[in-house]
Amino acid sequence: MSSSTQISVGAKAAGLPDSLVLLFARLAVAPLFLYSGTGKLRAFSATAARLGGADGIGSVLAAGATAVELGCGIALLLGLFARPAAIALFLFTIAATLMFHNFWAAPEAQVVTQTINFLKNLGLLGALAMIACYGPGSYAVNAGSKPGAGS
Repeated sequence: MSSSTQISVGAKAAGLPDSLVLLFARLAVAPLFLYSGTGKLRAFSATAARLGGADGIGSVLAAGATAVELGCGIALLLGLFARPAAIALFLFTIAATLMFHNFWAAPEAQVVTQTINFLKNLGLLGALAMIACYGPGSYAVNAGSKPGAGS
């Protein structure tokens, strides 16, 4: 493989197919967070009420969730600081999954829906872990920078 089609991904050299997979992973994952973050922004009061109610903590949590989803979603989409963004979204997704998709405690009518959402988020965690581990690939805003520097 020529050096023009090799990139440094973590400690190993990855070729063009690896970069295409990483690009696909980023492009497939980012819209979910961008859509969700935009929805939180448009219905901020409802989001804040759902997250904590009247004591103000709900607004802080809603603002944080919105910032993480939009900021890290954009970072993933562009491939800019993709590793830290993927780690932040990984942790965020774990918290959201446990808080809102706890199928084991859901009413019987919601068990199937919550189980599907829980399992979907498990798959999402896999994609985020891959991006966190291998970086954004060569199709990224900071692809020309040194390996590990901001990726």
